[in-house]
Amino acid sequence: MLIDVCFCPRTRTLLVFFCLICTLTGGVASAQNEPNFTGCHLLPSVVNPAAAGASGLAAVTAAFRQQWVGFDDAPQSMLIAADMQVSFLKNFHGVGVLALQDKAGAMTNINLAAAYSFHIYLDKGILALGARFGAVNAKFSASDLHTAPSEVQDGYHQETDPLLNGNDDSQTAFDAGLGAFYQSDNAFISLALQHLTAPKLALKSDAQINVRPALNVNAGRLLGKDVKQRSFEPRLAFMTDFASWQLELSAAANFNRFFWFALGARIQDALLAQTGVRLRNGLDLSYAYDLSLSKLKRYNTGSHEIIARYSFDFDRQKPDKRYKSVRIL
Repeated sequence: MLIDVCFCPRTRTLLVFFCLICTLTGGVASAQNEPNFTGCHLLPSVVNPAAAGASGLAAVTAAFRQQWVGFDDAPQSMLIAADMQVSFLKNFHGVGVLALQDKAGAMTNINLAAAYSFHIYLDKGILALGARFGAVNAKFSASDLHTAPSEVQDGYHQETDPLLNGNDDSQTAFDAGLGAFYQSDNAFISLALQHLTAPKLALKSDAQINVRPALNVNAGRLLGKDVKQRSFEPRLAFMTDFASWQLELSAAANFNRFFWFALGARIQDALLAQTGVRLRNGLDLSYAYDLSLSKLKRYNTGSHEIIARYSFDFDRQKPDKRYKSVRIL
């Protein structure tokens, strides 16, 4: 995570992150290049290529996340994705594309990818196996950085540092992932292996960004469904790059398949609140707010996230068995 370098108290903490990620004298940094959306259960095909087309509908999704409001140049994430089910050679498949941009200060990461999945219809659900192929791009905008005046020199600011005074730099590497996805009328589980190629992005400043392979697990189950379509849904999201991990637990209350509200926690990081509506024209809208629990809470007022998803029936030829998503898609 790279940030705008200027000498003020608010950015001092961010400068620590800058040092950890890239080291101002040049070096190697490991990056976890995943979409950090609280509503990841609303983005199944983004997290897992096997989920592409699993709902049986075509869908277009847009998402925006503003993290740590109050920090200068705090991280922002923007996403556009689409997926659909297709039939070919008497089998059903899923295809999808995505474009994801994460920006924090002087660093911008872009993921572009296409996904394919093969659908197997079982007695009580659908099992899908998928793969994703694409590219990751890292851009370092040295021209956006401003060093401290010569009379202000400390461990964070060095006027002569070649990294801060160099030219803008951008590098791209091939990326791939695999996934498995199972869904029934009242449960789902998603397993995804991301960045299997472990992309290495060597910048001209002698800094190198290593994107670690990562395991992502998502699961949920509907409980207590009644004739009025009210239900309770516990959810779990777990991610690890095998050096660190993140666990998110939440529970949603669904009302008439129109409105839902969820509360949860990301362990040692934030409290989560989400709400969403599903309109009759196939448009789903959701909003999430994260309240920081870590030491960063002194410097921000939380994170905000908006997701919009439009689903529609594109292919009239459907399998004999179809399963509705339990994630209010």
